[in-house]
Amino acid sequence: MNKFIIVSLIAFNLFAASRIEMAKDTKEQVVKVLELNEALHASFFDYDGAKVEKGAKALSNAIDKISDEKIKKLLTFSKTKLSEIEASKSTADNNQNYHLVSMALIHIINTYDVGEKYNAYSCPMVKKKWVQNSSKQDKVHNPYASNMPHCGQKDTKF
Repeated sequence: MNKFIIVSLIAFNLFAASRIEMAKDTKEQVVKVLELNEALHASFFDYDGAKVEKGAKALSNAIDKISDEKIKKLLTFSKTKLSEIEASKSTADNNQNYHLVSMALIHIINTYDVGEKYNAYSCPMVKKKWVQNSSKQDKVHNPYASNMPHCGQKDTKF
């Protein structure tokens, strides 16, 4: 069992070290997207549909400013889902759209070196994932289940 854990940790560290470097300006633009995602993530806790919608629009606008066409293309579907996050929609609908956006952001942080602050988290109870700034909040902050805000686990360690 211990050998399995050691091999898993080595494989994980190799994966983490193999993320693709980005140009400085692109990295700054992607980090800005992740910072605005933090605000959107936080708006789900004391759920206010207007704040959630405003956060989704801000995040979408930041995605528009990414200059790297490949990364921007990876987030095209996310922009569609962000536009569907509206104050008039149910919390469940907005949660589902945010989860789909989060999946794309998780792909970005797993593929590209955006630094060590952002990690992927998931909750097996609600079967959803999100990105969280681990340097500010390492403890699980599940945006999908207000009745169990610390349910879930950290899936990556950058």
